[in-house]
Amino acid sequence: MATYRDDVAYVEHMRPERIMIGAEEFHRVARLIASAQPTFDEVRQKVEWEGTARELFDRRLREADLILDALSHSYEKAGRALDDYRIAQRTAIDLVIDGVARENQLADLLRGEVTEPGPQPMRRWEDLRSKDGVLDWFSELGERDDVDRVRAEADRLYHEASDLYARARKTENDARSVAVAAIDMARRDLPDFQADAGHAQAIISSVPGLREEIHQAARDPNARRPGLGVLLEYQVEADADQETYLGLTLSGSERRVLRERAAVEVAEVYAVREAAFAEAQKRFPNTFGEDDHQDAFRHAYASALLTQTYGEDWAERFTTAHETGPNNPGTREAMDLYNNEAGRTIALEHPDATPDQLADLVQQSVRDGQMVVVGPDKKLDFSDTVRPLEGDFTDRATLPGHPQRHAGDPLP
Repeated sequence: MATYRDDVAYVEHMRPERIMIGAEEFHRVARLIASAQPTFDEVRQKVEWEGTARELFDRRLREADLILDALSHSYEKAGRALDDYRIAQRTAIDLVIDGVARENQLADLLRGEVTEPGPQPMRRWEDLRSKDGVLDWFSELGERDDVDRVRAEADRLYHEASDLYARARKTENDARSVAVAAIDMARRDLPDFQADAGHAQAIISSVPGLREEIHQAARDPNARRPGLGVLLEYQVEADADQETYLGLTLSGSERRVLRERAAVEVAEVYAVREAAFAEAQKRFPNTFGEDDHQDAFRHAYASALLTQTYGEDWAERFTTAHETGPNNPGTREAMDLYNNEAGRTIALEHPDATPDQLADLVQQSVRDGQMVVVGPDKKLDFSDTVRPLEGDFTDRATLPGHPQRHAGDPLP
């Protein structure tokens, strides 16, 4: 039975880089766990404890060692499974690309020698072969040798395309089954251990200096960070078309979205923008206002206000279009798009909130680490791991973007 392009259409839409992001997150956690192991060794060597609790102390250290080993093993296993699956996805995509090339050759052959192939050359060739009078179609070619040549070439391209599609489907399906099984096993291998977050927070709050230790630990490159997922996913295609409107330079995309609003509404949109600037400066004073907490608040608050007034769809498209200017640095673009989304979420979760209440909610989200800012190493960090004025401006490197949504397109 033949395999058609329709059967592997899902492979064409796969994005192995997303699998890479997931794999790297698993490996990152494993590296973080490994970085904590020497600390336990130091504790064991340096602590001198005599008394009835010493035995309990030693037992707890051994349990912690076992837990860390099990966690590291499970995360590494899951990371390797995704690494292998990513490679298989890339192989499957390449096979589909080769299959499409064969099918396009078949289309050219049918178009040049026989008839218009239509959108599915393989199915059209099947239809031609099944007709009793198929030789009548070929008779126009002239010599019998030409008929045999065209038919043999069409059969070859048909079977090669089908084989490539079948191999692509099998490659992806087999690799996915193996990856799912490996990840499930890694999950089942996790230690059956639960901690009380409330107790941990109580300890952190009551021990002087511990919060500072936690802040310093956040600078570990393997600690809690937004990672490649935010950086690569929160990008939009640049729009080289620039227009001047109301004294502002806008991208063509931004201007087109604005045209959906009446003139009085456009004025309201820019009033929201000015209100967000003023509120951000009031709530996060003495900061640069770019790539930092004030910047994060401004984008999220403006997005929340626009969502309340014009709805999630329009607010998402307008604020995304605002980021389509040429040469927008990738880190800054990801930060702004991520914080815009956070603001829309706050508005949707609190539809009856007043502007002041929205501002309070956004400010608290910035303090709680629900936003992202640029850290001192010019990379994205969650907003609770970087103090105001501690960060740096983003570098100027740009990144490839995803297509913009248009009116009527489904929300992501």
